[in-house]
Amino acid sequence: MQQLKQCPRCAAEFVCGAASETERCWCAELPPIMPVTDEGCLCPTCLRKEIAGHLLQEHAVEALRDAQTQVGLCASCRHVKRLSTKGGAVVYLCMLSASDPRFSKYPRLPVTACMGYTVVTQKGETT
Repeated sequence: MQQLKQCPRCAAEFVCGAASETERCWCAELPPIMPVTDEGCLCPTCLRKEIAGHLLQEHAVEALRDAQTQVGLCASCRHVKRLSTKGGAVVYLCMLSASDPRFSKYPRLPVTACMGYTVVTQKGETT
């Protein structure tokens, strides 16, 4: 049976299906980042914000680690997609390459200069 709950952050009411024996809760469809908080269940909006913040923090930690291993600008660029192979190797896909032939799909690392470079900050803003 689904329960009506109140979000401890924004006070919005929402339906929680965690106690249901026959249905899954809507939150089960989101990325599994645990524990999110010890405040109790969050509403969909607050939980998505919490997960997004956690993912940005994870990306920043990975970017710092990559920068230390001589990846260069790609480690903190908003246009890069970091891909891991089955063997554990990491490659960097430049998303600008899909629409602009001046950019290499998989640039040679370390990238020390790039006209498309836009840094991602902790809050997801660009500079």
